[in-house]
Amino acid sequence: MSKQYVVIDVISTDMATLLIGEEEKEWVVRVDELPEGSKEGDWLILDDTGNLLPAPEKTTERRHKIRSKLERLRTSYKQ
Repeated sequence: MSKQYVVIDVISTDMATLLIGEEEKEWVVRVDELPEGSKEGDWLILDDTGNLLPAPEKTTERRHKIRSKLERLRTSYKQ
């Protein structure tokens, strides 16, 4: 298995739902399996050994894309 990106979709009290890969396959894990400080919307790397590692560069990239899309929508809505 090669490393894959996963995104934290929902965090509840003790469980978190992650979405894996392009197919966004759901995977539920215990919150204590997430890297410390993880929050909804953060991207992680699932490595070859099944460890979840922070992917801050991916998180930043995706948030920037979302902000850009929202700004374009706001601009086109005002016109």
